[in-house]
Amino acid sequence: MYSIFHPLSLFVTTHGAVTYGALFVGVLWEGEITLIMAGILTHLHVLFLPTTIFIIILAAVTKTLLGYQLGRYLGRKFPHSPLLKYFERKVFYFLPRFREQPFWSIVISKCIYGVNNATLVFAGYVKADFKTYCVAEFVSSVVWLGGMFGLGLFFSTTALNISHNFKNFAFLVLLFIAGFMVLLKVINLIIELIEEWGIDVAESRK
Repeated sequence: MYSIFHPLSLFVTTHGAVTYGALFVGVLWEGEITLIMAGILTHLHVLFLPTTIFIIILAAVTKTLLGYQLGRYLGRKFPHSPLLKYFERKVFYFLPRFREQPFWSIVISKCIYGVNNATLVFAGYVKADFKTYCVAEFVSSVVWLGGMFGLGLFFSTTALNISHNFKNFAFLVLLFIAGFMVLLKVINLIIELIEEWGIDVAESRK
């Protein structure tokens, strides 16, 4: 345990339920930044690794099941709701071949920041095959959860190798996360361009 992070460790020890509850909600609602921060705090021995992994997996499974069931419910009760129309526009904007290729669309949605939650709900709304949906979510979640958590470990290790000063460490971590978010935006743009190119090619062959 690094002494400069002792106050954080003390807070987690005293308010464990709040801390891990926040982790659960963060993974459920957002994901990427929450997982990176979990990796950082685990590397610093602020969070307990087995408990952290359990909470992350629980939140991911809950998110998968809840998203699909929410989509089914909204489809039955409010099929023309503005929320569903918003999800539909968002999914088809980035994943225009969702209906033809639901498996790969769900997998790819994990790589597009801000799209996965809409994709999960939309999959339930269009009644995508539940087995296909679960397998796609499992495959993509293993890579996504491990990747984001591992990235947090990497950021923390790199920042500490540069400086053990708390302010410098915090600045470096924020810089790394900001750089990663920019990279995600670039990936979003690339995926969008590839999808548009694929549609243009398919239409030109008709």
